[in-house]
Amino acid sequence: MRACVTWTDVLAAGVAFAGCVTKSTYLIQVQTSEQLSAQKVALAGDLAKTDQERKALEENLAASKAENAKLLGSLDAKKGELNQRVAELSKENQDLAQHLRDTEQAKEAEINRLKGTYDQLVGNLKDQINAGQIQITQLAGRLSVNMVDKILFNSGEANIKSEGEKVLLQVGSALKAVPDKAIRVEGHTDNVPITGSLRERFPSNWELTTARATAVVRYLQDKAGIAADHLIAAGYGEYRPVAPNSTPEGRAQNRRIEIVLVPVEKAAISEKPAAPAVPR
Repeated sequence: MRACVTWTDVLAAGVAFAGCVTKSTYLIQVQTSEQLSAQKVALAGDLAKTDQERKALEENLAASKAENAKLLGSLDAKKGELNQRVAELSKENQDLAQHLRDTEQAKEAEINRLKGTYDQLVGNLKDQINAGQIQITQLAGRLSVNMVDKILFNSGEANIKSEGEKVLLQVGSALKAVPDKAIRVEGHTDNVPITGSLRERFPSNWELTTARATAVVRYLQDKAGIAADHLIAAGYGEYRPVAPNSTPEGRAQNRRIEIVLVPVEKAAISEKPAAPAVPR
């Protein structure tokens, strides 16, 4: 019968023959070899995983670079827009500063022109001013002529007296030098109601003051040559007093005609009214 020889016997015989290695040493070497093989497999797996991670990082880096380039492009565009807006704002500031300078110069010229008108009125009407019949005031761009009613009208009347006509001619001559202002003529009275037969013509102080303001406007247009579209007539009755009505002196101050320079409404002067629609 043939003897059965195992691989272990052969290996052991070979080892013994090669160097007489003990069995325990051999088993340790085999175990070490197996561990090394397992580590090699694990390292290969780790290497493959690391390679995948590297590829993912490279892809992320490429995407980040593309996004960064996009952001830089957007930033450059924003910088261009901001630079353009800064330039526009700078131009607007320059235009605004120039406009303010022009406005100040125009305002100064207007005040100087009104000052000339004021001086002319004061020179022409110094007798009436000294007598307390006329008061002329100028404050910045506003000029007003305040006349007591008796210099222009008889009591309860709306027809201008000859003395008043002379005064209005002098006033109108001076006011024509300010063509860019409208002239508002205001009628005012005290709070004493109209009585007797005058009520048939003037039911209240409103009607009397309006009639007087209109008479002055008509005279300034017809005799002083002031353009009609620069004239305004307004009657305020007793509702804008400048002094208490409790004394004769106060009531005398409230019975007055005021001529005031006011800004011209450009639309009222330059624009023509629209033609009425033709019915079909």
